[in-house]
Amino acid sequence: MCTETMDITELRIFPSKQENSPVKAFCHATFNGTLKVAGIKIKEGKKGIYVTFPFVRSADGKTYPVVMPVDPDKRRAISNRILATWVINHCVDDYSV
Repeated sequence: MCTETMDITELRIFPSKQENSPVKAFCHATFNGTLKVAGIKIKEGKKGIYVTFPFVRSADGKTYPVVMPVDPDKRRAISNRILATWVINHCVDDYSV
C-alpha cells in the first residue's frame, strides 16, 4: 500500500467565458509533478460553489467518473485548495484597479 501524499504541485484555472453558465471555471491540476488531471470544473449550484471531477456521460445519460479522489478527506482537501485558489484569483481580477 502506498502512503505517499498526493499534493497539488501545479494548478491552472481558466474562467468560463459563458456568463450565465453554472460552470464558472475549468481546471488542470498536477499532482506531485507526475499526474495531470484535466477536466476539473468549478460550478455554482443551489447550495453554492463546488468542484466536479472529470466524468463521461453514457448514451442513456448516466455519468461515470474518469478520475476522482477515493478518500473523502482527500477529495475535500483537493476541492478546498482548488476553490481557495479560484476565489483568490477571481476576487483579484474583479477588484483590480
